[in-house]
Amino acid sequence: MDELSLIVSVQKGEKEAFQSLITFYYPYVSKFLLKMCSDVTLSEDLTQDTFLKLVRGIDKFDIYGKASFSTWVMTIAKNCYIDHLRRNKQEVLSLEEQDRGVSSQFNVQDTALNNLQINEILKALESLPPDQAAAIKLKYLEQQTLQEIAQRFSCEPKTVKSRIHNGMVRLRKMLKGDFYHG
Repeated sequence: MDELSLIVSVQKGEKEAFQSLITFYYPYVSKFLLKMCSDVTLSEDLTQDTFLKLVRGIDKFDIYGKASFSTWVMTIAKNCYIDHLRRNKQEVLSLEEQDRGVSSQFNVQDTALNNLQINEILKALESLPPDQAAAIKLKYLEQQTLQEIAQRFSCEPKTVKSRIHNGMVRLRKMLKGDFYHG
């Protein structure tokens, strides 16, 4: 059975067809999400969320539309990850990690000032749109290349570059005057 007829069968409510679709796409979605979040448990949860949303929205998929089914599924997965980031607003680096690297080089006053600046940056970063915040975190905190980030988000590297640029512009505007002098 080809993918198109399988999707039509799923849209008609045939459980066997849906099971076949899940069996086929599950490894791709789970590996994609594991690359995105680097956490096995979280990627499993997000994979389940992806397929739950797929079940609820399968009728909305246009089999004759521009997007392929695989693109649609991976977009749902990416959006589940972005929704998770929005809900949890996780900080990538803890202040303790920053303290270890900084305190040996600067005196206590400089360390305290640096920690305040890091806090302000992380706080401002969380107010950015999730795609911009995630791209900036991956680039500057996790030291990933534009290509690696693009693969995580299933987009072009120039899209990632644009997200980072636009996010940095917004960050500078938010933080201007707080501790940028000159």
